[in-house]
Amino acid sequence: AYFAWGAALQPAGIEVRAVQYPGRENRLADPLIASAPAMVAALADQWPALAGTEPWALFGHSMGALLGFELAAELARRGATNPPRHLFLSGRNPPPVPPRLPPLGPRSDADFLAGVAERYGSLPAALLADPEMRALLTPILRADFQLVDDYAGHATTQIDAPLTILGGTRDPFTSPGELADWRHHTRAACRVHLIEGGHFFHQQARGDVLRVIAAGLADDARLP
Repeated sequence: AYFAWGAALQPAGIEVRAVQYPGRENRLADPLIASAPAMVAALADQWPALAGTEPWALFGHSMGALLGFELAAELARRGATNPPRHLFLSGRNPPPVPPRLPPLGPRSDADFLAGVAERYGSLPAALLADPEMRALLTPILRADFQLVDDYAGHATTQIDAPLTILGGTRDPFTSPGELADWRHHTRAACRVHLIEGGHFFHQQARGDVLRVIAAGLADDARLP
């Protein structure tokens, strides 16, 4: 999903480093993590080596938004020497806004995948018809949904970095009012940008999203 972002942001002097969660793509051999605290701890453990001394920001969409926010909070608790300068949180309401839909819950693999496809419209029929792909994909999706369903964010958690919140104009899982409530989770500025599209607007309108990111980081660079 983010492969093309590096070339698109390079002219603005922005280097893109994508987080690869365990249990997928080139990390298929690593055990899946189905807990937000465990995933955040794993990310925070690796962050000092990854971040180095350069200024950096975080972008996360949907599940990635909650993990990015909790990672920033965890790094602050650990006293990280190079905390994030900015967070771009996309397609996700703030904690503790309840989800729009109930958990998918225990069900057969076929019913589970059908439920995912119905909610997000993002699983091609050819993939669902391929037994090997279903066997590969189902445990990953189950872990992700369990992580999100069990997530218990705190309404009082705040970070020091500014927040840029992005939402899709037709995203059924967020609303402008709920997105604006992210302002309660930062001691700095919070801006909301609505972009045409559904839940996956960050892919459908990638250019608009990248312009928001580049502009936000350019503003940060002009600060004293």
